[in-house]
Amino acid sequence: MNARIGQLKKRMAISACSTSQISQKTAGYGSRIVVIDTHRDVKIEYKLVSSEEADAEKGLISTTSPIGRALLNRKVGDEVQVTTPAGSKEFEVVRLVTIHEGE
Repeated sequence: MNARIGQLKKRMAISACSTSQISQKTAGYGSRIVVIDTHRDVKIEYKLVSSEEADAEKGLISTTSPIGRALLNRKVGDEVQVTTPAGSKEFEVVRLVTIHEGE
């Protein structure tokens, strides 16, 4: 338990120091991104988070997951194709709020 707490404290310190390195114009850690699933014609909102924070049911997607990796560095208007364990998905980015805008 103490080792895990140590890992989380270290990750939080790194995250706090590096927000200035996160793009202000494209999707990155902490961004809220709204996409249209072009196969189902449905809007979906995701927030890009760390693997420890991830909760797919709440729309919290890890930046290391297939969808998270595909959405990194994207901007409004981008079309994204991603292969997931559930199959191939295609999205269009329709809204983006970066961590800098949400602060």
